[in-house]
Amino acid sequence: MRKIGIKKIILFVLFLGALTGAGITTYLYSKLSKTLIKNNLTEKSTLLSAPNSNEVTNDKHTNILLLGYGGAGHDGGLLTDSLIVVNIDRENSKVNLISVPRDLWVAILTDWDSTTNNKINEAYSIGGNEIKYANKKPEFRGDIGRGNLAKYVVGSVVGMPINYFIAVDFSGFSKAIDLLGGIPVDVPKTFDDYFYPVKGLENETCGKSAQEIADLHSKFLGFDLEKQFTCRYEHLHFDKGIQTINGEKALKFVRSRHSNESGGDFARSQRQFALLTGIKNKIISLQIITKADPVFDKLVESVKTDMDANGIKALVNILVNSNSYTTKEVFLTDQNVLQQSKSNTGQFILVPKEGVNKWTQVQNYITSEIK
Repeated sequence: MRKIGIKKIILFVLFLGALTGAGITTYLYSKLSKTLIKNNLTEKSTLLSAPNSNEVTNDKHTNILLLGYGGAGHDGGLLTDSLIVVNIDRENSKVNLISVPRDLWVAILTDWDSTTNNKINEAYSIGGNEIKYANKKPEFRGDIGRGNLAKYVVGSVVGMPINYFIAVDFSGFSKAIDLLGGIPVDVPKTFDDYFYPVKGLENETCGKSAQEIADLHSKFLGFDLEKQFTCRYEHLHFDKGIQTINGEKALKFVRSRHSNESGGDFARSQRQFALLTGIKNKIISLQIITKADPVFDKLVESVKTDMDANGIKALVNILVNSNSYTTKEVFLTDQNVLQQSKSNTGQFILVPKEGVNKWTQVQNYITSEIK
């Protein structure tokens, strides 16, 4: 069996610990700290200063961008369903979790020096796409380039340079969950999603004639148009409380975004946290954490990051001293500094109340919330 790299194991468990509690991290770090020092993890990450940033980063602060995406085999598999900035304030022993909505309309560098407005969840996908966006700067190419572009764009919004990114492919988690025999998940709230896309039916006509389809295109735009083709979707239902789910259902659980009761970015982040908690608890219960187990290997392969030794130390510092840290969540919504709008193609988007690509009010709000 292929040996799993010590760095990858530590990074993955640190990620779970950052979201779901420090116990598992403390245990692993105590076992592997000597190995960590011996292996001397000195790989460098690219630090890009976001324009108009407040420079909230120094030896007392670390900013980490957490990204969650659906993965291969899904329409828009590299679109990030979850974007959370972890602002670690060591001076005041605080961790601020800043949730950035995926529908936020932002300027993204799609050429060497020119930008195009897109939803912010496209930044990770655009970075590293050398076919459609071939003339990007070198730092925005390849797997690390994906993360760099996401860091740069998100940093422009929140007003902080982002030191590191950690990206999680939830489709890899799905495979690992099946190897675990399913996991118990505490569903935060009962919800139904009547428009979860069925793989392979994206262009199904649902028995409609060419004329009927043309009529629908003249009447509807965006998702309102898509909803007219009901055969492309399935109905999801989840009851509140603990239930054991398999890998396929777990992926649907974290990707669902069209529920009236639980379809927003905040609700989706809650579900992703619930899934990660379930995985962590199952790993602990099976005692596979220090073994070269295929389940753990699959989980590790689902994580991409540019973290170096300093980033790891920053997380370890919080996680092993978690009792002395306070945590605060900050959500950017249309209830505070954003407002709903539509793009020129009819997409639902969120924009700053002060105007498109104007982030001063957003950044001031974040600063006031994390003081």
